[in-house]
Parts: sequence; C-alpha cells; structure tokens
Amino acid sequence: GKWLSINEAVYYPESVLTTVKQDYLNLKQAFRQGSDTEIAAIATQLQTDLASLSPQYPQPNILQREVKFYRLHFFAKAWMLYGIGFMVMLGVLWLNLDFYWGAVGIFSAGLIVHGYGFIERMQIAGRPPVTNMYESVIWVSFGIVAIALLFEFIYRAKYYLLAAAPLSILCLILADSLPAVLDASISPLVPVLRDNFWLSVHVPTITLSYAGFALAYGLGHILLGHYLFAPQAKARTRSLSKWNYGVLQAGVLLLTTGIILGGIWAHFSWGRFWGWDPKETWALIALMCYVVPLHGRLVGWLKDFGMAVTSVVAFNAVLMAWYGVNFVLGTGLHSYGFASGGSTSVVAGFVVLDLVFVLLASIRYKGWFNLAKSTPGELKIDSQVSQT
Repeated sequence: GKWLSINEAVYYPESVLTTVKQDYLNLKQAFRQGSDTEIAAIATQLQTDLASLSPQYPQPNILQREVKFYRLHFFAKAWMLYGIGFMVMLGVLWLNLDFYWGAVGIFSAGLIVHGYGFIERMQIAGRPPVTNMYESVIWVSFGIVAIALLFEFIYRAKYYLLAAAPLSILCLILADSLPAVLDASISPLVPVLRDNFWLSVHVPTITLSYAGFALAYGLGHILLGHYLFAPQAKARTRSLSKWNYGVLQAGVLLLTTGIILGGIWAHFSWGRFWGWDPKETWALIALMCYVVPLHGRLVGWLKDFGMAVTSVVAFNAVLMAWYGVNFVLGTGLHSYGFASGGSTSVVAGFVVLDLVFVLLASIRYKGWFNLAKSTPGELKIDSQVSQT
C-alpha cells in the first residue's frame, strides 16, 4: 500500500534485495560515466529484478502510460487553450469578431484535452479522483468549463465562457505551481476509500457543485462590474442575472445530491448517515447560504442585485468547506483529504479584497455617495427609483 525507495524496502529477503541494490548502484555509476548503451542495459536489468520482487509490480505498458502522462502535461495544455479561447471570446464581444463558434471550439478542445488527461490519471491510479486536494482542484477546474459550455450551448450567452476561463486557468496553474501544497503524486487509496461505490459518486458530485458555484461566482463578478461601471446597461444586466440564476440552481441541485450521497457513504463506512463532522457541517452551511437566497428571490425579498451579491459572498462558504476544513481546521473523519502548507493569510486577503469589491458595487447601486448632495425630496425619489 505504500511506495518505498530501494533502500527502504525491508519486506523482501536480503538475498533478493542485494541484487536490486547492486543494479541500482551500477545504474548510478553508469549515469556518472555517461554511457547510454550501458545505462540502457543496466536499467533493463534493474526493471527485470524489480519485477521479480512481486507479481503486482506494474507491467511495462502501465509504466509507459504514466511516463507519457507526465511528459505530455495535459493540464498545462488545457489551461493554455482556455486562455486562447478567453482572448478570442473577448474579441467576439468587444471587437465584434465573427468567430463565436471558433471560440467555443477552442474551449471545447481544451475541455477534451483536460478530460483526456483526467481519464489517463484515473487509468494509472485505477480509481476515481477522490483522494486529495490536487485531484479535486483539477476536477473542479474541469467542471467549471464543462458546465459553462453546457449553458453556453443552451443560451449562446458568451459570458459563461468569459466567467469560466479565468477561474479554471487559476485552478490549473495553482495545481501546477504548488507541489508542496497540492501534491500531484498518484498514491494508493487509504482503507476507508477502497471498494466503495458511494464514495466514488459522492466526491465528484460534491466537487462538481463547487464548480457550479465557482461559475456563478465568476458571473457574479461580471454582474457587479456592470452595476459598478456600466449601470446603464440594464438589458445586459437582466440577461446576466437570468443566466446566473440558472447556474445557481444547478449548483444547489448538485450539492444537495452530493450531500445525500455522502450520507449513504457514511452509513456504509461509519455506520451513521449524519454525524456533524466538520466537512459535513460546512457542506450543509454552504448549501443553506445558497438555498435561503434562492427562496428569498422566489418570494421577492431579493432582486437581481441581491442574487449577484449572493453569488460572490456565498462562495466563501464553499471555500471554507473545500479549503478551510482541509487546510485550516484539519479535524474530523475526512482526514484523508487534509493537507498542510496552504497560505491562509493569502486566502484571507483575497476574501477581504473581494468583499471590498462587493461593498463598492453596493455603494454605487444604492447611490450612497449622492446622499450628501440630495435634498429630502430627491432622497425620496431616489429611494423609489432604487426600489423599482
């Protein structure tokens, strides 16, 4: 269940290990001398002797697949394609380029590369992406673009992909750039995760809901940007609000399903459906942070601006359930997902800046800067217009 270096291997007879250790020493010596022919011969011998240690030693085709996976670096190619698609879509919107389907095609190509890389990783590991933060970040970035493309094909909105690309690119770059925090190594499953169908559907569903809420988070920023810098674009704001509302509904549906599936898994693994574990609790809190505003909109308590604020502010609950429980709290039965090294101060600073942006948009929307210059009569009229 654990990879060991040659010098750490103590499970095998010393007579067998002596041969392997000598092969390894010969290989290092050949590297120092720089003889390609000798290196190849000794490496082949080392591989043969290693394979003789255990019938479970990976076959050559499996080793070649892993080598190809790391060499082709699928996820880096994916975010580059997303970046190109983002720039092209900006040109379609701002410069009236007649290349909308070309931009969609570039995003689709990036998603195919991304998905193929993910499938390759699953084939190498022999399991779904359920073990660590790295795999969840890769999966969430995939889900963001997949959900955006799905809604884009339905509404032809253009803004779905503009909201999705920066977030997906950020996730993939972080996964590539922070190996000490997001460990990309492919490790065996811990015992609680083995041979469990419900876990295999629960974790991807939960993290896919995070992707939906991340997309709504991006659309919320575009919406608040309109309220802050282009309040006159009312027709576009209404359309963006409608598109954002659909994404929020999809996220709530996915998160609710994921929580129920998690309860079924907990019943099989721990003998109880719900136990107020920190991960469970924060998943429920995140769900309530979206369900309550959605009901508020249904009964008329919140309008389009309120839902835009919800899309941005409520994502902090998702961030806590996803990042905070793993890196900050580090307690509970979901210990297999815990990690260290995350910079909490950087994340907190980002959250504060984001809330400042929401505050500025609220000030502009409410017209609070104009209060000192208005007469009481004007205040009453402004209030009525704002309510309308």
